[in-house]
Amino acid sequence: MIIKPHPDEPDVKLQNALLSAEHYAAMITRFVESGEVPDAALTAEDSLTAYLARTMSDADVRAAVLGSKVCERVFTDSMMQFVSLCLDKARYRLQRSEAMRRQIAEARQWSLMRRQTGWRALVDLSGMDEGGGGFDRGFFARRFGQEGGYTDDTAWAQFLNAWEQRLDDGLRQQGDDFVAQRSGTHGRLMRTSLETIPRYAAEHGVGYEDFAQAWALMGGHWNTVEYERLARVARLQQRHPVLLEIANRMGRQADPQGQRRMGTDRGHEGMLPTASRSDIEGIGMGRDLGALLPSEWAQCLDPQLEDIFLKKYVTGRLQQFDSQSRQATHARSLQTKPARPKGPMIVCCDTSGSMQGEPLRVALSLMMRLSELAATQRRDCLLIAFSDRARPIDVLRDRTQLLRFFDKKAQGGTDAAPVIDLLVRTLDGTPRYAGADVLWITDFRIPLPSPDRLAALERLRQTDTRLYGLQIGIAENRWTGRLDALYRIEDVRMAMA
Repeated sequence: MIIKPHPDEPDVKLQNALLSAEHYAAMITRFVESGEVPDAALTAEDSLTAYLARTMSDADVRAAVLGSKVCERVFTDSMMQFVSLCLDKARYRLQRSEAMRRQIAEARQWSLMRRQTGWRALVDLSGMDEGGGGFDRGFFARRFGQEGGYTDDTAWAQFLNAWEQRLDDGLRQQGDDFVAQRSGTHGRLMRTSLETIPRYAAEHGVGYEDFAQAWALMGGHWNTVEYERLARVARLQQRHPVLLEIANRMGRQADPQGQRRMGTDRGHEGMLPTASRSDIEGIGMGRDLGALLPSEWAQCLDPQLEDIFLKKYVTGRLQQFDSQSRQATHARSLQTKPARPKGPMIVCCDTSGSMQGEPLRVALSLMMRLSELAATQRRDCLLIAFSDRARPIDVLRDRTQLLRFFDKKAQGGTDAAPVIDLLVRTLDGTPRYAGADVLWITDFRIPLPSPDRLAALERLRQTDTRLYGLQIGIAENRWTGRLDALYRIEDVRMAMA
């Protein structure tokens, strides 16, 4: 199996394994949308592409996938999981070979004295890798063993080049062998799913949305008992419609005009010298102390929030009354601007002992919905499961940990401090989560953290981050004023204290 880079990317071996997932995903997407099969030239070079093409050309598979949305989802998930498995193995083998590659790179710079003392050990080392054939280690041992043989720069370069080529050939052969060994079993399981799942869905009246949420957590392996367990959790969304309301609110929508949109450049603006403060037209951002909203003055006068006020002043993000009397110093001009991406989401889910039983099932139901939303709309979503400590899970990229989360039992105490610390580090240090919507799913039986952490939460709210909360059960909630919106579900059976 060749690990190919994206055509526009540099040919860097370690990057190849990371970039090729998009390459295969594009093939699968084109097939389910139009029935297109990978080009024959690609299948000749890459065993994984060849397997995809064979499967896509199967008449029964084509009829099922192109004729049923459920089968389309089963095929896509099954194939992408197989691709991920193959690439993970390729990445692992590549990392194992990196030590050898570093040794080769260092040996290219060796002095003659270093060659004299080290060539035997290096030749012995070259025989320890799992490379392909065509490399005669004994030939180079005899060559360098001759008087002064190691001083021949041409022979030395040939040895190192042949060793590196052996590594490359070995990676390809091992990848091809892995695909050949696993593809037969994978293909049979996938075809069984394409036959069994639509029949079950038709017999039990299962709609696509309900199916998709449960199927996403089954790891690509159909099991009726497991599906029905997950489906019961998903159906809590029908009992508690507020879960759907929250899911629809999370993650601000992209600009509706596609990947790029036409916009205008307004130039710089300034107040007319004769402008009156009475011609208010709304609220804007800036650092005009004469036009501040009362809420901003309240922050200025509060010792605990003074640092937040000063930072907003320095960055020009104080909320102030805006006036109509403005003049543009430059003419408007049309520009093509990138559309806003679909909003990222961060979900902090309480898995402490007080959430045991139905509260945790409600939380899992909402997380199922948000996971499906993130997957179908390709939104970045970070799940932070917390009790005594906080565990981050990348919903789109860490399927193994996500599946383990849905099997987790509620246990332990509750501490908000590590969650807030992780939130701050993520929002300040990870650009793709900038401006994320943050949701707390908990019973809010959480002691308030230290003042500096509360100030950090407030700073996040003031820098384009929205904080929402879902309170499950009835309890005193001292977090209400620190959230942009709070939702409640009270009719649940709480665990006994």
